[in-house]
Amino acid sequence: MVSVSSVFESISSAIRRLGGFDRQIWMLFAAEIINVFGTSIIRTFLAVYMLTDLHISPFLIGVTLFVSSLAGAVASYAGGSIADAHGRKRVLVIGLTLQIVAYLLISFSLDAQVPFLALVAVLTLSSLVGGIYQSVPDVMVADVVEPGRRVEAYGLLRIGANLGWVIGPVAGGMLLLIMPFSWVFLLSAITTSIYLLIALFELRETKVTQKTVLLKLSDVWYIIKDTPFFLYTLIAALMIIPYQQMYTLLSMYSADIVGLNDFWIGVTFALSGAMVVLFQYVISLRVRNHRLTNALAFSNVVFAIGFAVLVFSSHPVMPFICVAIATVGEMIWSPAGSTMQANLAPEDRRGRYFGFAGLVVSFGFACGPLFGGTLMGTFGDNIPVMWGIVCALFLVCGAGFLLLNRFVPETANAPRGPDKLEKKLEVPVQA
Repeated sequence: MVSVSSVFESISSAIRRLGGFDRQIWMLFAAEIINVFGTSIIRTFLAVYMLTDLHISPFLIGVTLFVSSLAGAVASYAGGSIADAHGRKRVLVIGLTLQIVAYLLISFSLDAQVPFLALVAVLTLSSLVGGIYQSVPDVMVADVVEPGRRVEAYGLLRIGANLGWVIGPVAGGMLLLIMPFSWVFLLSAITTSIYLLIALFELRETKVTQKTVLLKLSDVWYIIKDTPFFLYTLIAALMIIPYQQMYTLLSMYSADIVGLNDFWIGVTFALSGAMVVLFQYVISLRVRNHRLTNALAFSNVVFAIGFAVLVFSSHPVMPFICVAIATVGEMIWSPAGSTMQANLAPEDRRGRYFGFAGLVVSFGFACGPLFGGTLMGTFGDNIPVMWGIVCALFLVCGAGFLLLNRFVPETANAPRGPDKLEKKLEVPVQA
């Protein structure tokens, strides 16, 4: 039986460990809370708005999000390369500035009721500029945190993001009862502006490396030849396709088939955010005690179990159960995946490696909505098959991460990173 004193000792130990992080990490933590508050409303309700208010088919919604995500994928590698050449902070500031402009354009376009293709264009622009700075916070973490604590640091950033998720979807669901959807993008422009101020005045430059030619084909080929990293990004990209259904297909399913309104859909995702805030750091400490590939494989099994509950019933409580279980999978996968990426990336090419990973994984984000829209359009009358396909994809990816054990060096896959492995290999000197 766990005593009260041991619980308090665990809490106090965690607090002491948190206090040891660089100030840069805490500034990124604060920025994540503010930024995700705005973007979570967009991610939760955009597909629902396009389906129920604009009367766009699920397939065309998928195409729209596919095209916009594809633009972000291309920009991600460019942003990583520029961050290596000219610094992380500069890329972050320029990207955030352009993102504010893009949000204002989308808001204006919705108010003006522009044609469908014009709406696709501005959403694509927003994704394009978002891709430029998408990987910068993760690169900054890798720059300032030693390998043995990266799982914790990435877990902490995810807690910040999910504090935004706790508030954003619920607040968005309530606000959308009294305001037009276009105002959501005005709100996101405001939160992004606050993030920009933090970047300008509170974040420091963490690394400036090569200042030579930026986008060389040879750089891409160099990364592709790095077999462990390339295989990791391919499996991660495939996994993102079923994972995206938590934010696209599940939202449309909850609104159109289960019958939840915007407020309750927001509550569903707020549940996920609250769970992360409460349990992410504890789970991150657990994850750091296991091989990263094993943790990633196990997270996919948990995801599959979460979506499997939707196979058996369309009761209104099922989306909540699905999100709760899938969130446990997220809390394992997110810090483990980010740490694996950081451990495999060479220090002098870190921006390009993270940018390349963003490029490949963004193809998963691009295909996810298209895949979900196609599933709902094809199997909307056969719910068990629709969600069964999603579960099967997670299990395939879980097997892929287990096979990755054969390729990832022990120094990158060790439970607590290279530093722990080095300690294991130390031989005591005899007097």
